[in-house]
Amino acid sequence: MRPLSPTLAEIARRDLNETPERIQQDLHILREWIRKQRHLRARTSDEFLIAFLRRCRYSLEETKRRIDRFFTFYNIFPEVYRNRCITRRIFDINRMGVHYYPEFPKCSDKSAILIARFGQFDPINYNVKEIFQFIMMAMEMISLENDYATVAGVSQILDLHNIKYEHLQRFDRSIFQRYFAWLQECCPLRMKEVYVINASKEIQRHINMMSILLKNQKFQTVHVLKTMDDLYAHIPKCNLPEEYGGSNGHIAECIAYMEDLLQNYRNYFDEDPLYGVSEELRTGDVVTYEAEFGLYGTFRQLPFD
Repeated sequence: MRPLSPTLAEIARRDLNETPERIQQDLHILREWIRKQRHLRARTSDEFLIAFLRRCRYSLEETKRRIDRFFTFYNIFPEVYRNRCITRRIFDINRMGVHYYPEFPKCSDKSAILIARFGQFDPINYNVKEIFQFIMMAMEMISLENDYATVAGVSQILDLHNIKYEHLQRFDRSIFQRYFAWLQECCPLRMKEVYVINASKEIQRHINMMSILLKNQKFQTVHVLKTMDDLYAHIPKCNLPEEYGGSNGHIAECIAYMEDLLQNYRNYFDEDPLYGVSEELRTGDVVTYEAEFGLYGTFRQLPFD
């Protein structure tokens, strides 16, 4: 386990109930629980399990539920979980700057920053499924690599500059809903707030639709901001890249950081077919998610030791 800086260690203790002396015991409990679940094939590395423990503020029962949901989504969201490999197209999507992380703040308890720019991808040559696959792979890598993101949480800036009609035509409500269900129910990162900037009047209706979906799923707060000064009131300039008026590096550096991660995680994603769930082996009462998320398929409640 990577040692935390004094600042992060205090945040982890205060906000996440992290007790270093207890972590190995919690990891052992989780590994034993995973071993006993006939239906579940889950990763068990320290980094993977600690990311989920932090997301669940060290509640073992909630951590078990989230890990199970994470791997259940291999079946619920096959469009993005199928063939998760580091390919040339994945590198190309990263280089477009669709979704990236500036260097994280190091001397405050502000959350890490994620910036999504959906107007950057070419909707003719790339489909929405590929974009969300890349985004979810990137978030998984960040959860394993960056302690600031897992401890202090993540705030997302959704930059709608350059969104075109072609992007809106490819809006897929089902994928959108399942992605936000994944964020809420499965993701090992704690998403704290979303700040929407550069939203034109043309897409206000779509933003309202997004807000309704997020509200229904009890998601984090969404702020639609009119000016960059409004953004600076929430996120200090020192935490933003220079392209956004800040002093926290350049977008090109953020893209290079993610490119290095993609190179390093080739084997990790090559092993992805080893993991998932076998629903026919699951025990317990059946719970359907179709009514809540508009999804097809069911899975059973989890028996906890």
